[in-house]
Amino acid sequence: MSGGSSDAPPSVGLYVEGTEPSSRVPRVLDVKNVTVKFRNKTAVEDVTFHVPVGEFLCLCGPNGAGKSTLLKAILGLVPVTSGEIMIGDLPIAEGRKKIGYVPQLKRFDRDFPATPVDVIVASLRGKWPLFIKKEEREIAMRMLERTGAAKLANSEMKNLSGGETQRVFLARALATKPELLILDEPTAGVDVNGRAAIIELMAEISASETIAAILVTHNLHAIARCAERVLYLERKVRAWGLWSELSNNRDLSAINVATDHRSLELDGD
Repeated sequence: MSGGSSDAPPSVGLYVEGTEPSSRVPRVLDVKNVTVKFRNKTAVEDVTFHVPVGEFLCLCGPNGAGKSTLLKAILGLVPVTSGEIMIGDLPIAEGRKKIGYVPQLKRFDRDFPATPVDVIVASLRGKWPLFIKKEEREIAMRMLERTGAAKLANSEMKNLSGGETQRVFLARALATKPELLILDEPTAGVDVNGRAAIIELMAEISASETIAAILVTHNLHAIARCAERVLYLERKVRAWGLWSELSNNRDLSAINVATDHRSLELDGD
């Protein structure tokens, strides 16, 4: 791997070496020399890292660093210009079904009546359910119970708070029994109490020995509470290692902005 910079004026062409995952642990995600270009603009350049079974990785970096583009490439939503992404031993086209995804907080059409159970079953089926089977409802209820949202099962999504909505999205992602869980700024737009609850849910997932996860966030508490390892991106990989190795590095500006409590919740790429 090599150092890099963002599309904004570069800070320093530096790669901070950290402790990488053990090669003995099977990989859930393997990103090899991935570059993504849009016309003449390079959004992500020569990115290489991997996530082993059971690891919780935090993806950090300043706005415009390419984090959202990298997520979209992993999800198969944008093509890679060069390089390779594997989910287990499968290419994205086949392996994407092993990924559970929790997006940034979305607003619902208030004219569309949908319950959390509807949302989860729709994800399981791949289409909106006109009728929910008993076994599907049982799966949905187990997942809602796991994320502390069982009491919301029959509520309308349009009436839920930001934190409640994200609990439902997390239940939806877990219902498919993913090998890799991707959480894209799940606490952004959520009130203080909701953020705390979601961070605790993520910490529980972090303790899992079977589910690997990638969390994109600027929330320092979420990183410190959940991360086993951190990948710092500024178009290229600038650092990849344990949180304890990177948290005080003054060359990693976005981490230090968060550490100084000036920007715990930033939206954007």
